[in-house]
Amino acid sequence: MQNAESLATIAQMQLIQTVDDARTATDNFKLTAWLRTQLNHDLGALTTADANTAVAEGDRAGGSAAARAALDNLAKLLKDGYNFITAIRSTQITDAQRLETYTAYGWASGNLGRMNDSRVIGLARLALQPQTHLAAAWRYPADLLADLTTQLAAFDANTVTAKGGVRSAATLARDNALTAAETTTAQVRFFYCSASRDIDQTPELAKIGFQPRRDAGMVASNKPAPVPPTPVATAAEK
Repeated sequence: MQNAESLATIAQMQLIQTVDDARTATDNFKLTAWLRTQLNHDLGALTTADANTAVAEGDRAGGSAAARAALDNLAKLLKDGYNFITAIRSTQITDAQRLETYTAYGWASGNLGRMNDSRVIGLARLALQPQTHLAAAWRYPADLLADLTTQLAAFDANTVTAKGGVRSAATLARDNALTAAETTTAQVRFFYCSASRDIDQTPELAKIGFQPRRDAGMVASNKPAPVPPTPVATAAEK
């Protein structure tokens, strides 16, 4: 199953993309082409690997007619979601923003791709994650999310136990992708630190989900921490 660490890393990488997209070419904090390409690649790899851990049973997950029907319905609903993104008018979204939206929902490079069972379940679980970094008009509509939730619950209630070996392989692939992604986010942090004389105290770090270093004795606002009042001795202590 997906875990909190991988989902948090995916969310931070999506945030880095969004912030970087808004930067101009002359901005010192604009990621270099190779680092942005690496970020995009590792985000796509982690999103796919993390989604694949949702089902560790191979292509034909689901051992009952009810599970099979739920999977078929999920595949149709997910294609509706893909078509929803495709249908957003060009006056409301740029090509780069549309690709970002595809990627957020697991449609790597904006392609529909092969809809095997494990991918269907992974995409369905990813679709139900908060996509607050996307504009509200680009997110899957509420009725689609409700239908996905219903069909996913039907699958979970009827699916057979996944095979341990496949589950282990899927988890290992996810963990390897997570390690690579965390290395890339660390490189992004170092890049930001090298782009300013403030080094690791630059407030730009906060924009991409990192905490700038504070001087000793400072609180989050970079103001001196309050000094606790001196205790007043009681009559018995005097």
